Amino acid sequence: MSGKAFLVDTTKCSGCRACQVSCKQWNNLPGEKTTFFGGPEYTNPAELSAITFNHVKFFPVDRSNPEKPVWTIMHKKCYHCEEANCMRVCPQHAISRVEGWVVIDQSLCIGCGACVNECVYNVPHILDEDVKRYGAEGIIKKDKSYKCHACMENPREVPLCARHCPTGALTYGERAALVKRGLARVKEISAEYPHANLYGLEEFGGLRTLTVLKDRPEKYGLPVGEKAKAIDLAKAEAIRDTYAFLSIFTFGLPSLKRVAYRISKSMVG
Repeated sequence: MSGKAFLVDTTKCSGCRACQVSCKQWNNLPGEKTTFFGGPEYTNPAELSAITFNHVKFFPVDRSNPEKPVWTIMHKKCYHCEEANCMRVCPQHAISRVEGWVVIDQSLCIGCGACVNECVYNVPHILDEDVKRYGAEGIIKKDKSYKCHACMENPREVPLCARHCPTGALTYGERAALVKRGLARVKEISAEYPHANLYGLEEFGGLRTLTVLKDRPEKYGLPVGEKAKAIDLAKAEAIRDTYAFLSIFTFGLPSLKRVAYRISKSMVG
């Protein structure tokens, strides 16, 4: 697996949200209504959304060792899976790969929610209402799916999220080089964090957002094993075929399309 990638190092993240804010600015994404402590600890907003492509997530302090409590903060964005479920199930082929990155073409998206249903990382989201772009003319259209596109829609040599990270917790470069750096970092911190690992080497055929974790992936809600394998191509095709039939009865309404997709998935099993 060649090409560019991101490397997230949870041992270096300070929770400053520079990545989150710079992504908003570069992509003209408006702010969203939040509440203090919207998620665990200082997480705000609670999760990724259709207008938040980069997210800083705070995990509860681990006090299992009272003499050395551990607080983990993790940058999260689309993992850009090599074997991406969202791309396999999209009935409109609105999701494709651009220079290795998984990108949604909103002009083809019909808001059926297939990508939302199949992404175990809870990354793509459908916008519920039209919103005005921040600092620019135009609107971001409702009933379309949105997520990180690695600055493929408004290209940069280095995506702004990585460019503005002040601690080196988020870096960008050739994936092969980042894998070596990530593994070296795991080895470096293994004495302090015996279960440290580099997540993303094999999950879904390999991820383009690699993450140095202090503990096992399950501690961060990240899937492993069978849960981190792509949907079978034959099953994905069967779901699409079932959805193609049921969509006749949706009258073009995105809300009904989402219901039709969920029924299609349950029927195929």
